[in-house]
Amino acid sequence: MLFLTIIFFIMFLVFQIFYIIVPFFTMRKVELNKDFEEKGITVIIPAYNEELVIKNCINSSLAVDYSNYEILIVNDGSKDSTMNILKDYLDLEYTTKKRANKLDYKYIRGIYKSKLYENVYLIDKDNGGKADALNAGIDYSSNELVVTLDADSMLEKDSLRYMNQYFEDKDIVAAGGTVNVVQSVDVNGDNITYKFKGKNIIKHQMLHYIHGFYVKKSTQSLFNSMIVISGAFGIFKKDILFNVKGFRHTVGEDMDITLKIHKYIKENNLKKKLVYVPEAICYTECPENFKNFYNQRIRWQKAFIDCVVEYWGSLFKDLKSPLSAFMAFDGFLLGTMSVFFTLMMPIVLVLTKDGYMIAIVLILAAIIFDFLQNIEALIVCRKYGVKFSWSDYVKIIFFMVYERFTYKLVPLILNSVGTIRYFLDDDRWSYIERKGEVSIV
Repeated sequence: MLFLTIIFFIMFLVFQIFYIIVPFFTMRKVELNKDFEEKGITVIIPAYNEELVIKNCINSSLAVDYSNYEILIVNDGSKDSTMNILKDYLDLEYTTKKRANKLDYKYIRGIYKSKLYENVYLIDKDNGGKADALNAGIDYSSNELVVTLDADSMLEKDSLRYMNQYFEDKDIVAAGGTVNVVQSVDVNGDNITYKFKGKNIIKHQMLHYIHGFYVKKSTQSLFNSMIVISGAFGIFKKDILFNVKGFRHTVGEDMDITLKIHKYIKENNLKKKLVYVPEAICYTECPENFKNFYNQRIRWQKAFIDCVVEYWGSLFKDLKSPLSAFMAFDGFLLGTMSVFFTLMMPIVLVLTKDGYMIAIVLILAAIIFDFLQNIEALIVCRKYGVKFSWSDYVKIIFFMVYERFTYKLVPLILNSVGTIRYFLDDDRWSYIERKGEVSIV
């Protein structure tokens, strides 16, 4: 057990050094150039029981600085007031819309168009799940680029312009934007100010998002090894989505579609890539209590295990080797399997009364690297306008010490529980409560 822990730690060390070096020396903000011709974009918003947040999502989507786009809301058989709210808020009327007829999805009850906004449409369909709703939206989309948003996502004003600019590179077929926690901002007109505020569980998630995007996704993107384009804000060339037969019904459709595209590229010997666009920002509402936090993280881990099971046979055969390394070693072995060894380590030490000094060294090294990466994340995200006051930075430093021995220990448990639950109830979707109390417009 001790030997395996040391082996895992060496792998962990390699990836942590990588995550420190790459973003710090490679991340540079791209200046927005508004002279690029606007490509056609369809923003798809799948909605199931989203009565509390759907208005915020629509308002932010309507407020973007972009003209050549349409908004396509897909009501996936909501049982609450979502449909009635949309009818009243958008003043809908029946219409027709051309579809490609290339993807499968549940029965379409009706197509509507807003009388107030000429670029806003609604698809009302039978419930089939998020992947099914996305496939319906893709099939009815009118443009070459497709943005997928969660119903609680809120786009920043320049987000689509940045995406449009990145897609000047013809080799890019998919991209993911940055997702920040909306509870961590104050909004005053067009000014968005970042604050280190709220409950500790919100502060923890805010730092987790900053690290996950500005450190991990930026590193993976450099090696064309994006493991997941977040469902909260992703953009795809529609043709590539048709080629891979759209989204698969699974607990983690965003990771699955990302890996499907990677696999398709490799199988067809295409020189295409998936990238991270740090300048394109959206905001999401994170869980504010442990129950919803638990449900979200369990779902994320189940999604990861589902993709490991689905793609393991082709991991080293069909997928690119850098992607294989990130997914197999950093994601599965370090993020999942090592958790079980870590949880067993105290028991082994008590039983064997051996290896205490090695354990202490490993723990201290893990803490140091975690701290350095979090500091780096704050430095990097500052380059992209995610800036806190100096007093907030002091609070963040002290909080990092606190969370290291509290919230940072929780994933050790949740990753284990999520892995076990996947094999017991992999199709069950845990509902995440939302409030919709904070809007950026």
